[in-house]
Amino acid sequence: MAKYYKRYLSLFLSLIILLNFHPAIAANFNDDLREIRAEINRDNLQDAIKKIKKIKISNENEQEKIDLLFGDIYLKINQIDKAEEFYQKTFFTSNEEIEAKTFIGLAEVRLVQGKLSGAIKYAEQSIQINSNKIRPKIILAIAKTRIGESEESIKILNELYDNRKDAEVALAISDYYSSFDDSNQAINILEEFIKRDPNNIKVLDQLASLHLFDGNKDQAIKYKLKVYKYYEFNRNKKKQKQVKAWILSVDPTYFDKPVKVKKEDQKEQEEYQEEEITNYDDNKVTPNYEKFDFAANSWGSGFIVGKGKYVITNYHVIHSAQKVSVRNGQGHIRNAKVVNFSKKFDLALLELDRNYHHKFSLKTKTFKEPKPGEDVITIGFPGIGETAWQPTITQGIVSKVFTDDDAYPGTFMTTIAINSGNSGGPIFNLEGNLVGIAYAALNKLEWIKAGLSEDVSLPTDMGYAIQTPLINKVFKYKKNNNYSKKRYNKAELYEKKLPSVVIVAVSTK
Repeated sequence: MAKYYKRYLSLFLSLIILLNFHPAIAANFNDDLREIRAEINRDNLQDAIKKIKKIKISNENEQEKIDLLFGDIYLKINQIDKAEEFYQKTFFTSNEEIEAKTFIGLAEVRLVQGKLSGAIKYAEQSIQINSNKIRPKIILAIAKTRIGESEESIKILNELYDNRKDAEVALAISDYYSSFDDSNQAINILEEFIKRDPNNIKVLDQLASLHLFDGNKDQAIKYKLKVYKYYEFNRNKKKQKQVKAWILSVDPTYFDKPVKVKKEDQKEQEEYQEEEITNYDDNKVTPNYEKFDFAANSWGSGFIVGKGKYVITNYHVIHSAQKVSVRNGQGHIRNAKVVNFSKKFDLALLELDRNYHHKFSLKTKTFKEPKPGEDVITIGFPGIGETAWQPTITQGIVSKVFTDDDAYPGTFMTTIAINSGNSGGPIFNLEGNLVGIAYAALNKLEWIKAGLSEDVSLPTDMGYAIQTPLINKVFKYKKNNNYSKKRYNKAELYEKKLPSVVIVAVSTK
């Protein structure tokens, strides 16, 4: 009842204000708003805040729009609690457009938090208010992908793209195919888009990562250089420095060579900048996860242990590493070094330069032996390069547990399809106890040779994992029986384990 009362009161006050409100003032406010959103989109957040402070607010409706802007800014810098605080301020608005954007913001917040049920709920509420908005549909698709509902996800994305060739949709579809190791499809969708919009920075950035993963360094640098020139043109020195570091990690001598900025390139950037300012209203600021300061040659997954100080992963993920960094599911990066490993059992222990919060650490008391037939999930970063910015759930069962008497002891077979990037990721039962580490797809398991001839047809939807007793043995963890007994659904497990799972980025140079 209070909600409806507040709505009617707000509507009445807005009407009074509107009657005494000059159209020229409204026009000026909206122009200021577009400029601020353009600054946010260019990552010029300090400039955006300065402009916000200069705005004179004339009514409640304008205040709500400013609150939305602050929510977007805090979301951009990954201060999720502050972002949510500002979105909550507009929760009871009487303006449907603001209400729809509020639900989008809250859906983004829940997505970053790993609260997928909440992300889906708010995305659907926004769609009910305004079905023309694309961002809530993208959030809905991403959330469904992460809980394993991939068919429904790609259906949503394809319908969006058929109706509107939008950059955010193209990127989401590319991410989808990346998560299934389909680099050709991931690249093709973006190459097609870039023909229509040759200066879209997010698309160029993604193409650079995808081409590097495919081993095409020249194409990767070509696209990344356009991103570099964009930030140079917009005098964003921080971003420019980050991009330069990325290029140098691929080719240390690149900037020793003379690089000319063509007039047509500068003209393209100017045109893009103008287009961005005028058409930004339908875009949405998305979380800006911390970027690695180097171009990684390979990727894997892992999980945090030892009160936030260590990460466990596969040895084959880091075996030739010169530099290793990890980023957890909440987007925070730590540099790492290898302090212990077992080549024989394909396990490695990484020590971090700064601890994660101790609550993010998986407790050894949750390390439990797998049981045949038990439902399990792996949480990891299947995908190509940095396109996988949050982990995804893949579900299956424990098919067979191998004993010391078998040809390959210390492992188990699972129906979980293990893709590139899953290696090193934790495997949990539905009570949230760690039962193993994703190791390899069956057809990639090099050391499993016993009894198999070269002409054996191996299934592609099976994988191998390392049992937790082997982890305990290698790293000298004590076995105990104090396991979790509460059963979770996929969305709950994702939320609970998100901060503990990391993507492991490796440079071999």
